[in-house]
Amino acid sequence: MKSEMQEPAVKVAAAPLELLNSILIVDDDVTNLRLLQEILKKEYKVYAAPSGERALLFLQKQLPDLILLDVEMPGMSGYELIARLKADGKLRDIPVIFLTAQEGRDKEEQAFRLGAVDYILKPISSGVVMARVGLHMQLETYKRRLEQLVEHKTYQLQKAQDSILDILANITAFRDSDTGWHIERTTLYSKVIVENILAQDHPHYQISEDYANHIVKSAKLHDIGKVAVPDSILLKPARLSMGEFQLIKQHTTYGAQMIDDAIADLGDDSSFLHVAREIVISHHEWWNGTGYPNGLFGDAIPIAGRVMAIADVYDSLRSHRPYKMPMSHEETLGIMRKETGTHFDPVLMYMTESVFHSFQSIATEYHDDERNDGGMML
Repeated sequence: MKSEMQEPAVKVAAAPLELLNSILIVDDDVTNLRLLQEILKKEYKVYAAPSGERALLFLQKQLPDLILLDVEMPGMSGYELIARLKADGKLRDIPVIFLTAQEGRDKEEQAFRLGAVDYILKPISSGVVMARVGLHMQLETYKRRLEQLVEHKTYQLQKAQDSILDILANITAFRDSDTGWHIERTTLYSKVIVENILAQDHPHYQISEDYANHIVKSAKLHDIGKVAVPDSILLKPARLSMGEFQLIKQHTTYGAQMIDDAIADLGDDSSFLHVAREIVISHHEWWNGTGYPNGLFGDAIPIAGRVMAIADVYDSLRSHRPYKMPMSHEETLGIMRKETGTHFDPVLMYMTESVFHSFQSIATEYHDDERNDGGMML
């Protein structure tokens, strides 16, 4: 099974980082500007701005790798300019070296307190300038290379996590071929619901994008506990007896136990499985407390479980089974609306009303008659 989930935001860089080489010099003294340009131009791409105001205009169009900034300038001083830089999310990480004719411990402390990485005393010494600039260019290059490595490792970890979830979901699909595209559809329904939650920004339904992504990725595991249910019950081509239904209800606790074991093994790297556990253990809980396995009531049911309950029931009612015919989109929503406040979270159902039309499109596109392997998930 391959779910149509968005790729992680982190991407692997296409090529190794090159050495950084662009510098912006900000100084109202034209002589200093020309001198610094002459010193640096053989090894770096140098830009010059005669004032803080002109520097800000330049930075709207281009970002240098390093800024050399004069402290004492008419109009906007170097101190004012660096304060503006550090308040701007796009500019705050550009390293700044102060240029100053004022020597003293208090000036050093003020420069570093404002966020400068170094300072160079005037009159300018070419050897000092090249050494200080070279050092900070190297440090910035190493910093960016480390960030690139962290992004690459994060990307690899996310891909590994996704693969684990896919493998576990496929185990369920291979055990129960009658589910057809059920896992795929319920995953996509969950995606529609959580994206709508994020878009509406309801004061009592505040979830992070990470939590929303975990819900979507983990939705495919909601029935993983069915692998522990005997085939005689799981594959029975008829409605279950009361006793059999009591046994199959245990798939929620079986699944939670499986995930608990994985969490124990992975330790700090298992955060993505905690949401999966919420879904597995709580997607059959009812808003009025009459669900299973724990009889949770209202807000005690995790949001992930409440989302999955809507997705799972909608798909079950729409699907063909040996003991029942599939219902239409309108019939299904009619039943679910009647169970709002008993089975389903009433606020979440109200929020989801505006996107239920997307469920119809998903159900049509992933209709069980379209599978090509006799019923098993693709």
